[in-house]
Amino acid sequence: MASIHSSTLPPIPALAASPARPPNNRPPSPSSSTTPAQKRGREDSPPPQAAGSAEKYRKVDENARVVAQHYNARPEVGLSRRKESPILHLKNFNNWIKSILINKHARRGMFAMDLCCGKGGDLLKWGKAGIADLVGCDIADVSVDQARDRYKQGRGNRFRAEFFAADCFGELIGDRLPRGHMLDLVSCQFALHYSFETEEKARIGLTNITKNLKPGGFFIGTIPDANWIVKKLRNTEGLSFGNSVLTIKFEQKETYPEFGHKYWFELKDAIDNCPEYLLRFPAFVKLAGEYGLELAYKEKFHELYQKESQNPQYRDLLTRMNVLNPEGTMSADEWEVAGLYMAFAFRKKS
Repeated sequence: MASIHSSTLPPIPALAASPARPPNNRPPSPSSSTTPAQKRGREDSPPPQAAGSAEKYRKVDENARVVAQHYNARPEVGLSRRKESPILHLKNFNNWIKSILINKHARRGMFAMDLCCGKGGDLLKWGKAGIADLVGCDIADVSVDQARDRYKQGRGNRFRAEFFAADCFGELIGDRLPRGHMLDLVSCQFALHYSFETEEKARIGLTNITKNLKPGGFFIGTIPDANWIVKKLRNTEGLSFGNSVLTIKFEQKETYPEFGHKYWFELKDAIDNCPEYLLRFPAFVKLAGEYGLELAYKEKFHELYQKESQNPQYRDLLTRMNVLNPEGTMSADEWEVAGLYMAFAFRKKS
């Protein structure tokens, strides 16, 4: 396995003196009114190029089953165990990024959906954003049960939440959402790339994201940067590369298909050799446009850190979330893995 560690890896930039607090640039909340036509539109129809095969969407295929089994098997660990994680600061960094994304796009009274919600790790973030309602769904039923329990055990929950298990990229889920409600915001964190196993799955995912999203509403998320991965793959002699906490292994590198380019991903203390798929972001932007989504924002994690760590609000959050170690940094390997990811936001056209 080739190492991706580099002696020239730039350290995390030192935090400069705090500038003046920037203005609040949150987007205006979309209209909360729901027309009869919108309510009628809640009944699902197959996505483009998929008519006549609705039953096919209801089947969880073998790869999806492997992913579900993987996340179902991940144990729920206590706080003391989490603090011992070899990627503690990377996990906290990822949570810091998600906190920023949610804070920038969520507003009080919103109805949000957490697509691929896992064990409900973002519940506190949603609560702090002041939303009114949340729907969470995930392919791993054990994770969904844990998310539901986490919500019930939360003290002073100020928003309503419902959870259900479903293959968000293999079946249409619109009929599982509360009737008479349109979504203000959809979030999909570290999971959208699973939909790029096939074009059909990507289209099902986009249908689930946009079918009940209000015009002017936002779709936010985080994904691996395919360009980062492909560059590493092309620069290694074999099919795998990594460092002390990360291993990525491909099955071939002769062709680079738009869909179905499979690799195996292992991140110590997080993901155990799970099948994933390259998501070519330009291809996704083009496909998303067919569903009324226009790209509003994208940024790599390293660049996002350099910018947002100068914002006093998010700078303070770095400390509160224990993102950095006592030396004000994190391990070189954790920081390098952080560079694998990017954040994005799409807006649904009016």
